[in-house]
Parts: sequence; structure tokens; C-alpha cells
Amino acid sequence: MSAGYQRFFAELKRRKVFKVAAMYGATGFVVLQLADLMIEPLGLPEFAMPLILTLTFLGFPIAIVLAWALEATPDGVRRTAAPESGEITQIIEQPAGRRWVPGLLALLGIALLVGSGWMIGRRSAGGTEAPAAAAADAAAFEVQGGTDGRISIAVLPFVNMSGDQENEYFSDGLSEELINALAAIDGLKVTARTSAFSFKGRDEDVREIGEALGVGHVLEGSVRRAGDDVRIAAQLIQTNDGFHLWSETFDRQLTDIFAVQEEIADAIANKLELTLTAEGKSTLARRRTEDLEAYDLYLLGRHNYNTRTDTGLVKAREYFESAIAIDSAFAPAWAGLAGVYNALPWYVRGFDAWETSRRSRAAVERAVALDPNLAEAHAVLAVNLHEYGWDWEQAEVHYRRAMELDPDYVQAFNWFCQMMTLLGRVAEGIEACQRAVDGEPLVKRYVWLLGFHYATADSTERAIALYEEAVTSDQALPEMWGEFANVLLAVGQYEKAAWALEGWARADGLEGPERMATVVAAVTDPGLRPQAIEILEDFEAQGLSEPYFYLSVWIALGETERALDRLEALFEARNPNVIFLNTVPWMDQLR
Repeated sequence: MSAGYQRFFAELKRRKVFKVAAMYGATGFVVLQLADLMIEPLGLPEFAMPLILTLTFLGFPIAIVLAWALEATPDGVRRTAAPESGEITQIIEQPAGRRWVPGLLALLGIALLVGSGWMIGRRSAGGTEAPAAAAADAAAFEVQGGTDGRISIAVLPFVNMSGDQENEYFSDGLSEELINALAAIDGLKVTARTSAFSFKGRDEDVREIGEALGVGHVLEGSVRRAGDDVRIAAQLIQTNDGFHLWSETFDRQLTDIFAVQEEIADAIANKLELTLTAEGKSTLARRRTEDLEAYDLYLLGRHNYNTRTDTGLVKAREYFESAIAIDSAFAPAWAGLAGVYNALPWYVRGFDAWETSRRSRAAVERAVALDPNLAEAHAVLAVNLHEYGWDWEQAEVHYRRAMELDPDYVQAFNWFCQMMTLLGRVAEGIEACQRAVDGEPLVKRYVWLLGFHYATADSTERAIALYEEAVTSDQALPEMWGEFANVLLAVGQYEKAAWALEGWARADGLEGPERMATVVAAVTDPGLRPQAIEILEDFEAQGLSEPYFYLSVWIALGETERALDRLEALFEARNPNVIFLNTVPWMDQLR
């Protein structure tokens, strides 16, 4: 280094410029980190962090200039004095280790300051390097279950404090109605009923519930009903820390039940700084009936409908019909009745799919006529058109209307995704099915359906992982096992296919489910085929819950004529699964 540079750096050291640079860098680093942590909790505006960053960096050159020009003395801050004779030479002649320490410390402080500012600025801006990659990552995250920017909440089932188990339907019904009420608030994402109700009767920490459901808030409470007197206690809780944001108790007459629902929705909207719009209030009003007896019967209908059991669905039909008999203009009751008729052939043996679809169509068209803005009605009409009417163009119109009216109505996305795959629009099907999984994160049926859509997209590995997650849960249904077996047979995983078919037969209550191992072994051993055919025919005679899924087994055994005979019978019965014949890969041989 030349003598001129040596004297300059010695002068910087003498004036303590390096020391000031190191201290400023370290202090600035601490200030920026604290600001980054505290901006959100303090509720400061978005421009606060960029302003602090700018001021911190602008202050650095000012500090350096002041360090050069001024020095602190016992008599106060004064202009830096000229060096004494030989002082500069003494600094230059210091050992190299001591000479460079101040400069290295200064560089370290500056690096801390610049690095901290760069990271915080990058987070604030959302990242600026490789915008295309960032956009792709964001899109991928959305498909895999990201957020749409709304505040999230789950309504846990309100506890029945009436001392009467028969009033359970009322507390459950109130909880479900509050889900509908909160869905009318702009900017609020509401977890669907099934996942929220999975915590019923469980004493779980609210933070664990928030993590399981992926929500920032929960609404919980209790209901005590005695005749026409109702006491409702409700509280809004943050899931990250268990902090109570709001709570209130309402002592009202049953005639005020709708007003209480609106008051709770308003209170939550205000607390979360959101708005229950006039359109939202109008939506709530349209869901009501002036007759409390009809409303009570409607809640009983919903309670039984949600069981998805044979006795529950039959009772639900009776309750909805009774509610309509009292108030024939009660649109949600008509939509509920239509939903029951759509569901009966799937869950209850002995119901003719063609006849129930006709009744469902009449009920849901009445619901849409009474309330053109009822999301449930459009979704039920769409599924009727899609599964039974095979009018997919009109079905899509009503699906999209339902999803527009209620972006959190999971069933609409669930049914829509199935139709998209039917039409060969697999990417749209996967996206809609993922929305259903996001809305009902604890419902394995939607995980299974997502697996189905990945299977039709030839993403076999992903499909198998999703199927396995569904069938090994406590929510496994016979058809989940059956369809899983279809995929495994199609890709030649015979040992696992035998396990899946045995799981199906066991879930179906068939005798000798372990015989499925022989059936699958016959796929590769023609000598076993007569025995396999006898076993399958025995299972059919016992009564399969969904014979459609056995078509792939007959095909795998090379029994194409038998498969076609059974397909013809399913077609005549208007079996809804027949519409997937042209899309699922395990039917390639039959096609």
C-alpha cells in the first residue's frame, strides 16, 4: 500500500471512523430486526418498514461524516483536532494484526447492516429475483393448498347444555347456520362443516385445532334451550396463542334466533375488521322461514342428512317434507330434500336411481325458483344434471353459479371436479378437488377423490399415495378400497391389489374377504380362474355396495363378456359411476 493510502487509513483510525462504522452497523442490524418483528403486532402501516430501512441507510454516511469531522472530549463534542507530532507514524507502525482489526470490525458491522436490510427488503417486496420462478412457485402452492389471502375461521360445534340429548340437533343446527352466516362476510374463509365437526366432544387445545384445520381463528360456544327460551354463549379465539378476542352471552326467545345469528356474525366481522355487507345480510334473510316449527323440522332434517346413513337419510327426507308442508316457500328445505334424493341410491340399497333423480330434480328446481341465489340449490341441481341427466353443459353453468355465490361451499367443488375429469378437463378437475381438500382438510373422502383425479391424469404414484392415506384412515368406505384396487390392478401391483380388494370385501361385510387373494392370483395364473370366477359370483350374490368397481376385476381376469353384461345392467339402472367409463384408465381394455 502506498504511503498516501497508509496515512489516510491511519487518519480514519485516529478519528475513530472505523469504530463508528462498526457500531452503527451493529446497532442498525438490531434496530431493523426489532422493527421487522414489531411492525405487525403494533399494527403499523405497510410503509413503516420501508421508511425505517431508508432512514437507517441514509443515516450511515451522515454518521461517517460526523465521525470524521467531530470528536467527543471531556468538554463536549468539538471539531476533530489536528494529529500530534508522530501520532500518524505511530499508528502506521503498529503490528499488522492490530492495525487491521478496526477495519475488519467496521466491514463486519456494515455487512450485518446491508445483509439485514437486503433480507427484510426482499421479504417486504415478496422477492425480486427470478419473478417467473416465484410466480410458478406461488401457483404451485395455491394448487397444493395455499391461502387466498382471506382471514380464516372455523366454527366448532356448539355444546348442547340443555341437559337433553334430543336437543343436540338444535345446537348442531345453530353451529351450521353460523357457518353459513360467516360465509356471507367479505374476506372471511370459513372451514366447512365436516372438518370442524370432527372436533365435537373432543377436549382439544385450540392451537392444535388451528393447526389441524389451517385457520387463524375459531368460534366456539354453547346452547341451552328450555322451551322457547334460548341462551347462547359464543367466543372468538385466536388459534396462534389462544387469546380471546370477543365473547358474549345472548338470552333470547326462540323467535329471536335469526337476529342472534346476525348479531354474532356482525360482532365477528367488526372484531376482525371485516364487513357483513347488505348483500350478505340479504343472503341470511333469504335462508329463513317465518315459521319456527318449519325451521325446527329443517334443522332435524339437516342433522339426519349429515349422518349419511340409511336410517338418517330416510328420516331426513321425512323431516324436510314436513318442513315444506308447513312452509312451501322455504327454499333451503327444498334444496335439502333434493340433496337427500340424490344421495339415497348411493347410501341406501333398494332405491331406484332413476326415480330418486326425477324427484330430486323436481325439488331442486322448486328451490332455485324460490331463491335463485341459494348456492346449495344450484350445486344440487348441477349434480343432478351431471350424474343423472348427463347434461354437462347446463351442469357446469349451475356449478359455477354455486361456487360464485359461496366460495367456501365445498360440495360444489367436490362435484364439479368429478365432472371436469369426466369431460377430460383433468387439470381443472384436480384444481377444484384440491379446493375441496383445502375446505375440508380432515375429510378423507376428498383426499380419495383427489387421488382418483391424479389416477385419470396418469400420475399413478401420487394417486396411490392419496388412496392409501384415505383407506388407512378411520373414514375408509368400501368404494375407496374398490377404486384403489382398480388402480393397483391396472399398474400390475397385484399383491397390494389383493390387500385392497380384501379391504373392500371386509368393509362391505362380505363373507370370506381373504379369498380375494385367490381372485388376484388368477390374473397371472389361468389355472385359478374357474375358482376366482366362482368366488366373484359368490360375492355378487351376497350383494356388493358398488358393483361398478368390480368391472376392472372381471377385465383383469380376461372375462370381457361378463364385464360387458354387468356394465349393461349398470347402464340400465342409471348407475352414476357409468359416466366415468370413458375416462378411467383401468377401463382401457373394455373400451
